Amino acid sequence: MGIFSGIEMLFYTLGVLSTLLVIVLIQLKKKYRLQWYTWFTSATAVFLSVFAIAWSVSSVLEGEVQAANMGLLFFGLPALILFGVTKKMLNVPKENR
Repeated sequence: MGIFSGIEMLFYTLGVLSTLLVIVLIQLKKKYRLQWYTWFTSATAVFLSVFAIAWSVSSVLEGEVQAANMGLLFFGLPALILFGVTKKMLNVPKENR
């Protein structure tokens, strides 16, 4: 048995992923002029992606593979769509103002 069981690895991975996504949002803020609705869609996409991963991993750890698949479909797909919408809503870079 390793040092970490499945649930500890889940929380560790979610912490690392959340930190990386916040760093990406900060880098976007430095590079682009973001409106409030861009922040809203990007924050919602980040929340949904972390939630989808947490849902699916915890479902697999409990032995419910079908619930993991449905969690990825119902929470992961809207997160990907919102990431695409956020990419489309990015304004002109700050250097070109």
